[in-house]
This record gives sequence, C-alpha cells and structure tokens, in this order.
Amino acid sequence: MHIEQRGNGPDLVMLHGWSMHSGVWHELAERLAKRFTLHLLDLPGHGRSDWQKQGFDPDNLLPALANKLPQTALWLGWSLGGLISLAFAQRYPERVSKLSLMAVTPRFIETHDWPCAMQSEVFENFAASLDVNQQQTLQRFLMLQAKGADRSRATIRELSERLATQHAPEPEALHAGLDCLLKWDLREALAGLNCPVQMLLGSRDTLIPVAMPDYARQLQPSLQVAMLEGLGHAPFIAQPAACQQQIEQFIDD
Repeated sequence: MHIEQRGNGPDLVMLHGWSMHSGVWHELAERLAKRFTLHLLDLPGHGRSDWQKQGFDPDNLLPALANKLPQTALWLGWSLGGLISLAFAQRYPERVSKLSLMAVTPRFIETHDWPCAMQSEVFENFAASLDVNQQQTLQRFLMLQAKGADRSRATIRELSERLATQHAPEPEALHAGLDCLLKWDLREALAGLNCPVQMLLGSRDTLIPVAMPDYARQLQPSLQVAMLEGLGHAPFIAQPAACQQQIEQFIDD
C-alpha cells in the first residue's frame, strides 16, 4: 500500500474517494503540510497501491491501515475514504484523535429509517457500466460530483486531470469500492465515536442530501457540521482555502 509522507507537525492521515488517488488532495495537501505531517494514502487498487483480492474487506483493509499508519493521528477522509476512516475509528478508537469527514454520510443508500440518502440504483448503474466502458463511467461520476455546484466545470477539469496522472484504477477495486458505498452502514460507528468528529459538506452535493446532518446529529449529538455554500461533492477542489480553514479550526478547537 503506497503512502506518501510530507510536511511537519502532528500526524494527519488523508484518505481519498472512489476512483481517485492521493494526488487529488494536491492544493489542500500543500496548504495543510505547513502545519501537519501528512500521510497521503492510495487505497487498494488505486494510484500506486497494488490490488489484492478482498482488498476492501474490512478485516483485510483496516488491519493493513493499522500496520502502516501512525499509532495516533488526526484523520481526514473524503467520500469513500471517509467511510473507511469512520470504520477505522470504530475498530481502533485509540488510534484516531480527531476525525474530519468530508462529503461523507454514514450510509450512502437510503432505507426506511435513513431517508436522507441516494437510491441504490445510482451506484448499481455505475457498477453495471464499469464493465462496458470504464473511462466513460469514471467521467460520468466526476460530472455527478460537480453537478449544480459553483465552479463545476473547473472542478470536473481538475478531477479529470488528477485522475489522469496515475494508472487507471483496477476494475476489481472499483467494483469493490462501489460495493462499500452500496452496503456499508456505519451509523452505529458514528454513534459510538468518542473522539471529536466533524462533517464538512457542500450545500449542493448531489450525492448527500442537505438534510443529512440533522439525522447524523441524532446519532452523534456532539457532531460538528460545517456547510460550505454553493459547493458540491469535492469542496476541497473548488475552495481549498475554505476547507483548510474549517479543518484547522476543528483541529485547533
């Protein structure tokens, strides 16, 4: 598993989202590296990390992260990376001092008792189209992340350029990551957190309904929510300075 370390200061682990790699953090990472020692990890089958079968199985992935990362650190996870961060904090609570969840919900798919989420067909359609045309499917997902948000074209262009800087993610890894988004339910994990936790969200995120934090606070009353107006599912691309400010304010509090 590839991990790049840079910067100086307290340890901060950063996990990227589905189909991307650690390079997607580019500008935000440069800003945060002035105050923190960053651990920029490529998830299995993404970026410079090899793919092993069952690489996203929690019983494989979480111990692998535990073996590679600092004994205690701040954690920042975006989208799928946030789900994984939340799962890690549940299994190794002593290892996570603070947790910032960017564009993350504890359950991405709606159920009768969790209506503030997407219909499963969205992710199932992406899974079905991967085998037909992977590149086109990834481009569609990038567009979905920026749809309706301020600076949407610039965000799509930046995500596309970052995606192109590494080898294409492994097809099996993409399917496994979508399976996590479809099936993982980490509401219990969020409810049981003892460390401070922040949700950093975009008000125009097409993957996470704007009402979701109201439901999340019922699980975790101490949850801190920062809503970035006009931004979508990749707020750190459109407004890295605003994200830096919110993350550092949360950490410093």
